[in-house]
Amino acid sequence: MSRALEAYLAQVGSGLKGLTRRRRLTLLRELEAHLMDEAEARGIESESAMSTMLAEKEHPSLLAEELAAGEGQDANHRSGTALAAGMIIGMATGGHMWFEGWRWYICLAFAAAQGLAVGAGYFWARRHWLSLNPWSRTAVAVLITSLLSIPLGFTTHFGFKPTRLLYGAYTGFLLERHSQERPLWQTLLEPVLFTALMFIIEAGFLGRVRFQWWKVPLELSFNATLLVSVMLALKLRRVLAERWVLTPQEQG
Repeated sequence: MSRALEAYLAQVGSGLKGLTRRRRLTLLRELEAHLMDEAEARGIESESAMSTMLAEKEHPSLLAEELAAGEGQDANHRSGTALAAGMIIGMATGGHMWFEGWRWYICLAFAAAQGLAVGAGYFWARRHWLSLNPWSRTAVAVLITSLLSIPLGFTTHFGFKPTRLLYGAYTGFLLERHSQERPLWQTLLEPVLFTALMFIIEAGFLGRVRFQWWKVPLELSFNATLLVSVMLALKLRRVLAERWVLTPQEQG
C-alpha cells in the first residue's frame, strides 16, 4: 500500500475511535477500496501523485466524522453499485442468448448467474486483492470468478457443462484488466482470442461439439457483447461510486 494512503487511513482511523473495532475496520476497508479504485482509474502509480490526490480530499478528521455519522451508508452504497454493475453484465449476456433463440428460462438463469454470482460477486470481493500487483490481481480475479461461475455450468438443457466456467473466468479477466485504460488493439483482440479458445477446447480438445463456421459469428458476437457490458459496468460503477465526502474539496 502507498505510504501516503496508509498515513491518510491512519488519520481517518484515529477519528473513528468511538466506533467498535469491527465497525472501524469495515469503514476503513471501504474507504481504502474507494480511494484505490480512483487512483487506479486515474493511472496514479507514484507516491507523489497519490499524495496530490489525497490532498484534494476531505481532511481526515472531517471525513472520519462523516463516515461515523453515515452508519454504514458507504458499505451499502458500494454493495448497491456492485449489484447494478453486475446486472448490466447479466442482462447483456442473457439478452444475447435470447436473441440467439435460447429458451427464456435458460436466458434468465444465465443472466442471474452471470450478473449476480460473477459480476456483483467480483465487485464485492475485489477490495481484498487490491494491494497486489496488476498481474497477480488478474490471476486472483480469474480464479475467483471461475469459482463464482459454477452456477453458470447448470444453465444448459443437459446437466452441468464445465466449459461454462470459462465465461466466468473471461469475465473476471476483462473486469480486472479494464479497470485501467487498455490499448484499443488489445480490446479488439480479446473477444477474438477467447472465441478461438472456446472452439479449441470444445471442438478440439473435448470434442463436445462439431466445429461449424456459422457458429463463429454467434460466439464472437456473444464474447464481444460480454466485453462491452463489462466496460459499461465499470463505467457505471465509477460514476455511482462517487460520494461527496470523497470528492475534491471546494477551493475557497
